[in-house]
Amino acid sequence: MNNSKPVRPELREKVMKAVEETSFQPNAIARSLVNKETRIIGVMIPDISNSFYSNLIYGIDSVISEYDYSMFLAISDEAVEKELKYLRLFKEKQIDGVILASIHFLEGHIQHLHEMEVPMVVTGHDLHGYQVPTVNVNNVQAAYDATAYLISQGHRRIACVSGPLWDPPCGLDRMGGYRKAMRTHGLNVPDGFAVEGDFTPKSAYEAVKKIFEENEHENELPTAIFVATDLMAVGVLNYLHDAGIRVPDDVSVMGFDNLEMASLARPMLTTIHNDPYMYGRAAGEKLLKQLRNEPFERLSTVPHDLVIRQSVRAIR
Repeated sequence: MNNSKPVRPELREKVMKAVEETSFQPNAIARSLVNKETRIIGVMIPDISNSFYSNLIYGIDSVISEYDYSMFLAISDEAVEKELKYLRLFKEKQIDGVILASIHFLEGHIQHLHEMEVPMVVTGHDLHGYQVPTVNVNNVQAAYDATAYLISQGHRRIACVSGPLWDPPCGLDRMGGYRKAMRTHGLNVPDGFAVEGDFTPKSAYEAVKKIFEENEHENELPTAIFVATDLMAVGVLNYLHDAGIRVPDDVSVMGFDNLEMASLARPMLTTIHNDPYMYGRAAGEKLLKQLRNEPFERLSTVPHDLVIRQSVRAIR
């Protein structure tokens, strides 16, 4: 049936007639035991409602489906227990490879990954010391560029709402890029100006509310806010609107990711372009190269650039 051996035409005709009459379907489990492959790729993301991750999934699928691989999608909800459960499940299902996006990397995770012994790609993290193939944007440099742009527009009192600090790319790295830009330009980060969100608009709403409530005098308030994701930037815009603070007349707002919502917000959001679809394609291509035993670079960096819209104004 799969043309693996030469067969007499009359015998082939009989076999194919029997297949048609019985509506025979190949047993995928049996075939995987013979071929030692399932043609399934395990993908774990923290949140399907976040359009960054849904676009990442589209990018991965656009690559692996071309080579007849299917996706086993696991959504962890940022819960360590669920992440470990899915890693165990990936191993039990004997999937051919794994792509992991923005999950915790604790000792238990590393142990499971070693035990799986399958090709893998990590997006968003660079696991120093483990040599795991990685696809990433230079988050420190991108956050630096975003903050430096605000400084170039005359802003000196700049606040930051980062991602959760357990998440290196959106938390530590983007916060680090913001602090580096402030330091390089000789600017201080006032107490309480650098706060942590949890990816949700609600967390960013509360974070920026805290900044403004704890700095009551006008000369102590930020004139600009760098927000580590566009989704959280929406929460910042909502708070400023509710508080009667005009954007960008009173406060400028800079996002990160350039999701579709950035151009739908009012004012339209100035942001860093960081294409999740290309992230996904790059991760899928790197994994397929491992599965085909082809050479590949361990670390791939997705380019970023500044998208200037309406939410930042120059002050002199």
